[in-house]
Amino acid sequence: MTNQSATTHSSLTCDACRLVDKADGVEDGKLFNLGHWKVTNAHTRFHRAHDAQDRIADKVTNFAGSLNFVYIHTVWFIIWIALNVGMVSASLQFDKFPFGLLTMVVSLEAIFLSTFVMVSQNRQANRSNIRSQVDFEANLQSLIWLVHLAEKSDVDILHVEQLCTDAIAESRKMTGA
Repeated sequence: MTNQSATTHSSLTCDACRLVDKADGVEDGKLFNLGHWKVTNAHTRFHRAHDAQDRIADKVTNFAGSLNFVYIHTVWFIIWIALNVGMVSASLQFDKFPFGLLTMVVSLEAIFLSTFVMVSQNRQANRSNIRSQVDFEANLQSLIWLVHLAEKSDVDILHVEQLCTDAIAESRKMTGA
């Protein structure tokens, strides 16, 4: 293909593009429609499993991990302590030093926030697993295509495979894997 962009390239003028177009069973000139291929879209799979509870947990975790959360809590603690040490008015004191009610409220908040963080971490792990599976499927499909292309081009597949095996082994040695 020359320097033409993929959007202006007509699949009818290139033999390779016609073959790719036919590979999905529908010859329609759409080479880049992922719906034609048997590769899963990770974004779609992840959002199918994303329910209202998960969205709430993610929003709470995102807010709890922000500087706004820190600022709001700083102001809240200052107001709470100022009220309860009598800086505003002695009649407004409701949680005298050592601030047992404040301690209990903050402890309960910590319990709930840690639960929300764990829920979000589980969701991120799930998202990572989905991405890994999608990558594996795409890589497997690419491998099968490349082996077939190499066979048609008289490439020594066993030699290339040995080179890949050696390179992977060396890479694992370097990383300690």
